[in-house]
Amino acid sequence: MCIILDMNTTIIISVYKDTEALGLILDSLNTQTVDNFDIVISEDGQNPDMREFINSYRSKIKISHISQPDKGWRKNIALNNAIAKSTGEYLVFVDGDIVPYKNFVKHHIQLSQQSRFLSGRRVELGPVFSYLIRKKWLSYRWLERLYLLFVIFLFLDKARHIEEGLCEKDSTILKKKTKKTSDMSLMGCNFSCSKSDLELINGFDEDFDSASVGEDTDLPWRFSHFGITSKSVRYIANVFHLYHKRNWGDSHEINTTKMRQKIKDKRYRCLNGLQKTKTIHKK
Repeated sequence: MCIILDMNTTIIISVYKDTEALGLILDSLNTQTVDNFDIVISEDGQNPDMREFINSYRSKIKISHISQPDKGWRKNIALNNAIAKSTGEYLVFVDGDIVPYKNFVKHHIQLSQQSRFLSGRRVELGPVFSYLIRKKWLSYRWLERLYLLFVIFLFLDKARHIEEGLCEKDSTILKKKTKKTSDMSLMGCNFSCSKSDLELINGFDEDFDSASVGEDTDLPWRFSHFGITSKSVRYIANVFHLYHKRNWGDSHEINTTKMRQKIKDKRYRCLNGLQKTKTIHKK
């Protein structure tokens, strides 16, 4: 059974220095079709410009801001701190380089269930569209509303996962061709779950100290052990991902190896998470 729309919800935004993109996210959240949520901005760093920028939005939207010293990639620590800070019984996670559609929060709340996490996807915009949106020469709301008219131009701009911008009302034929079977995958830039479900697995595993795997792929197998299943919100809770270069180096392979060892050791509830423990929890 779905949880009612007036539930207490917190949106957790992971950020690092990019105030321009954060402004787009906050503007989008400030014009959602529901407003019964608060925001925790989880900064993996301590940028004075970020603090000043966030303060300029406090009169528009309910925001809390947590930060930590910039000592390299420590996103999972920042996320756990945000979970501890959150007041919502339901948590929606987004990254600092995505822009949500107008019904994004409503649909995450509307489809929420205890013991189930919701997993969305994203359109990866190309450099030209991302620049136009950042400079506010193109409204992301116009792109959202007239999406099918922009598809050919998105393709020319080398956008990726263009089909993920479709909404339920759009082309059924295209959706049937692109929709994948629901699985236990999760994207850290667009997912939600009950706070209590995250507490069951002890939050994000802080043993992962570089990007990739630890903030998304590592969660589903631990959730699954406690009977927490997945539900796709593709074409329902949509977001645009702003273009930026990626350089993970060999962190994906290192983290995948680390996760496989944890699976072998049955560390469903991580040791180094919301709570720090010295013994392996098995159930």
